Amino acid sequence: MGSKYHWQSQNVKQSGVDDMVLLSKISEDAIVENLKKRFMDDFIFTYIGSVLISVNPFKQMPHGPALPGVVPVRWPGHR
Repeated sequence: MGSKYHWQSQNVKQSGVDDMVLLSKISEDAIVENLKKRFMDDFIFTYIGSVLISVNPFKQMPHGPALPGVVPVRWPGHR
């Protein structure tokens, strides 16, 4: 029982802390640094307890195309 269990596969790439309640020091700098690290590795979703934080990547993510039948919304003034 000495090994640490993670709910995800052991082959999943980790970047920063996926739930920021686990940060060793909670401060604005630590939160921003963790979000930046995850963003740079294309992890746009991060939890802080039961709250989900999403950082808009402004680019196509490698997760594939949008859901079938979903049409992207084009807001006036946006390209």
